[in-house]
Amino acid sequence: MSGLAELWRSDRVLRLAPAGAAACSALLPVAQVLLAFSYMDNDARTGLWSLAATGAYLPLHLRHVWYAAHARRPPAGVWTFAVMAAVILGATPLAGNMWPRSYAALVVSALLVLPAPWSYLVYVTVAAAAAPIGYALGLPWTSAPWLLFSVLAGSAALLLLVWLPAALTRLRAARELLAQQAVAQERRRLDDDLRRSLGRALESIAARGEQAGRALEPVAARGEQAGRALEPVAARGEQAGCGQLGGAVPEGLPDELAALADDSRRTLADARQRVRGYRRPSLRAELETAATLLAAAGIETRLELPRGGVPDAIAPQSRAALRATVTRLLRTGAVPSCTITVTSTDGRLRLELRTGEATETIEMPA
Repeated sequence: MSGLAELWRSDRVLRLAPAGAAACSALLPVAQVLLAFSYMDNDARTGLWSLAATGAYLPLHLRHVWYAAHARRPPAGVWTFAVMAAVILGATPLAGNMWPRSYAALVVSALLVLPAPWSYLVYVTVAAAAAPIGYALGLPWTSAPWLLFSVLAGSAALLLLVWLPAALTRLRAARELLAQQAVAQERRRLDDDLRRSLGRALESIAARGEQAGRALEPVAARGEQAGRALEPVAARGEQAGCGQLGGAVPEGLPDELAALADDSRRTLADARQRVRGYRRPSLRAELETAATLLAAAGIETRLELPRGGVPDAIAPQSRAALRATVTRLLRTGAVPSCTITVTSTDGRLRLELRTGEATETIEMPA
């Protein structure tokens, strides 16, 4: 239950992160409108222009943020960015000397929507123009550097808020893809194993059965002719017919049919045994999946197996402990490397996960 609760909490964070990014992206424009009404040399007219322009561009900006937080590009994003840029730049002479603070939203949308290198060019150009434009609108020159810092710091904070949920979304998609690849790889392994073992046995049984069937065709034909000839004398005809049929069976065919039946039983038993083995998870598959997940999360992972190989199955409690450890390492995020080692001592296997100075041991019962 605790694992399910942790998974639900992580999914809930992933669902709420884009909404949090959009909400925080709306705070800076709201603060900009308040400054337009209250800052020096501004009046109600500049405040109203700031309010109208913010109401026009903010929905477009939040749309860009919402799609980017879900690791997607918005449809027709270049056109919506062009409209947003026209609104913000067009309102610059009318919305007061603090209006260049809204350039932070403009450069953030540029990085989220435009392809490189155009996005970087727009970011540098607009951010660098904020301080001179503010000075031209009547802002004291001593406040111009603070305006530039405000645009750079505000845009950086908003980008971090957007890129974090986008990275989480990509990480979850990568984990799902790795899980699908592991399932497909296991299915290919099972298919190759069945084709290599049971497939050949079944093909041999089918070929021998067809050969026995062809050998019995003339016997069956003679039996039908004898049956039609002996219909008037049923009792003697049955005995005579059985005698004729018994003598007509090719030599060695009963032994071949008996051997074919024995081979069929052995193949059936082998198939049942393999199916029972497939129901138990493979230790090698679990270890390779764990190493792949850790490597995908940026953790340098090395897998060390004994020369004699590892058993085909892993106990449920050992599998649960391995998965719990891997999950904890993925959530920690501060692990630079991990070495997964399987050792054998006195016939007992031991699984060790070393991360720097810490080592976790998982006993693997036979």
